Amino acid sequence: MRSLKYKLLVATGFFILLFSAQGIPAVSAAATRDTCGKKSLEVSTAIDIGCKGRGNPIADASFAIIRFLSYGVGLVVVGSIIVGGIQYSSSRGDPQATARAIERIRSTLIALIIFIFAFPILNYLIPAGFLK
Repeated sequence: MRSLKYKLLVATGFFILLFSAQGIPAVSAAATRDTCGKKSLEVSTAIDIGCKGRGNPIADASFAIIRFLSYGVGLVVVGSIIVGGIQYSSSRGDPQATARAIERIRSTLIALIIFIFAFPILNYLIPAGFLK
């Protein structure tokens, strides 16, 4: 038999998914094509990847993909910290379990810091600049 906490957690997750999906616009099959780059260098894409329409189409598309992946990194970091917090709170005084939970949280925060500073690090390592 499932506990009440488990049922509430599943119900809450279901309602979050249900209400967050209502804000997503519907896309028809006959949707117009999206473009990347300035008007003179414009490149059409089959899907909207979030191009801003500035400059080189390759750099524009690259930054759009990086922005999309950044959302995924944010979700993974938040999820990993939540899992680490659950591990820490359920360790029940076991020093090894507590150490694993603290190590997970520490590693997640280090990965987040590296991700935040990845662009300046690449610009430092590559003197000509990264995607300029």
